[in-house]
Order: sequence, then structure tokens, then C-alpha cells
Amino acid sequence: MAEPGSASALPPVGFIGLGQMGLPIAVRLRSRGVRLVIHSRTKSKAEPLLAAGGALWARSPAAVGRVVPEGIVFVMLPDDRAVQRVLFGPRGLASELKTGALVVNLSTVAPSENQTVQRRLAASGIDLVESPVGGSVDAATQGTLLAMVGGEVVPVARARPLLESFSRRVEHLGPVGRGSAMKLINNLLTVGHLALLGEALALGDANELDPATVIDLLLDGGGRSRMLEQKADQLRSRQYAPRFRLRLASKDADLVATMMEQAHLAAPMARAIRAQYRLAIRAGRAEEDFSAVVEVPRRSRSGKGPGTSEPSA
Repeated sequence: MAEPGSASALPPVGFIGLGQMGLPIAVRLRSRGVRLVIHSRTKSKAEPLLAAGGALWARSPAAVGRVVPEGIVFVMLPDDRAVQRVLFGPRGLASELKTGALVVNLSTVAPSENQTVQRRLAASGIDLVESPVGGSVDAATQGTLLAMVGGEVVPVARARPLLESFSRRVEHLGPVGRGSAMKLINNLLTVGHLALLGEALALGDANELDPATVIDLLLDGGGRSRMLEQKADQLRSRQYAPRFRLRLASKDADLVATMMEQAHLAAPMARAIRAQYRLAIRAGRAEEDFSAVVEVPRRSRSGKGPGTSEPSA
């Protein structure tokens, strides 16, 4: 029998969504002694956790809620439609949660989406904390993500020890909506840097400069950035194995541009970034790493791909 106060004596935590980021976060939680009740659309993604022990498979989001009806459930999903389906669809999580439960949404969605979810959950006495995270799969594995948190003080305090198990910094920014706004602000620069870098590399090509030398000199000069450091090997090889899929980066670029338009802000850069990612999807790069966006202007110059004017929505 577990000792009182030991990790195994604590109630289990739900986790739904075991994609590229969700799985290493869940593994990190389990490595800290957290017992998990897990669900993903594809059960095979859960096998590493199930094989290691300490995790229980649930056949649906509702089944997760039946095991932890008043507990904490993390969701890490690709977009707002997936969040709505998992929470409120047939066999949805919310149908089984009780008053006092807490949903922690790690997904990157619009602030208004999380605010709507919060209102719907609150009608049943369920709290919501949003905590989209900044960082790569490696950061998730190492527990060094950046958690950008929105929510009321008491639910955030309840979630914080778990968030700290996979984050180097947990920043509470205010009520629900502000965490997702901060994540999208961060992603505007993240995805925008790579979109602009593609034009820099295309300009180097046009002037017959060796691309590897261009990258090395950018890394040694004022053009250096964390994104360039992280993506340099992919840019040199022009091989874009997915770490964060381009279609998800495009989704974030869409969200940012829409947010700025709704705030009545001039957004020429955000619109241009959105256009570049849409063109990359049209070029067949949706499932590659988002760094593949650099190929759009390079292919355009060679006449092998679409131009750079913004397609219609």
C-alpha cells in the first residue's frame, strides 16, 4: 500500500492528446510519479506510456472523465475543432466531469475560443486553465517548456505543480484569454522569422552565394536568432522532418492575423506571413516541419512553385 502523501497515493490525472508535444509532456508527468488516465485518437501513440506502467488507457474522453470526475485533466490538441469535439462532442469529457473538476488546455487556440470553453464548463462547476506552451519536442522531453497561463487564481495554483513538472517557467498572465494571446504573439515572431528567412535565402541564391555559407554567416552576425540556431541543420540539408508541422504553424499564422484584424490593428506583416504559409501548404508541405516555409520564395524564383501573392481565404 502506498504511503500517505506519496505520488502513488495521489489521485490520477487525465491526459487527452498524445501527439508530438502531448506524448513527451505526458511522459514527463509520469516520470514525476503522476499516475495518468490517457486517451488519444490513435491508441498506438499511447503504447510507450502503457508499456512503462502507471498509465491507464481510456477508450474515449468521457471514459477519462469517469475515472477522474472531480480531478484534473490536460488536453493537448491541434485546433479548436478538436478541443470542442473532445470536450463537448459525443462521448465528450465534459459529460462525465463533476463540480470541482479542472480542465487544463495546453492547445494553441484563439483567446475567444478558450473564453467560450470556460463559460460552457463553468455552467457545470468545472474550472478551466489555459496553458499553451512555448518550446520544441526536445524542451517537452527535458521539462523546459514555457507555460503561458490564463485563468483564475485558485485553479491556476492547483494546476501549477503539474505545469512545473514540464516547464522551466510558469507565467500567470491574468484571466483566460491572456495566455493564448501571449502564445500567439510569441508564434507571430516564431513563424514570421522563418518566413522572412526564406526570402533571405532566396536572395542569397539570386546572388550565387553558397547557402551553407549564408546560414553560417547569419549565425555569426546580427541575423542570428534562436529559430535559426534550432533549424540550421534542416536548412542546410533542405530536409524538413516534422518537429512542428507546417499546417499547425499555418493555423497559428491565421489566428494571429485574425486577432490583429479584430483588434483593428494594421497588420501587413501578419498578413504576409499568413500568405507565405498558405502558399507552402499549396506546395504540398503541410506535413513537413514548418521550417519548410523557407522553400516558398526559393521555388518561386526558379519557377517551380507558386508566387508570393496572398491567396483568397
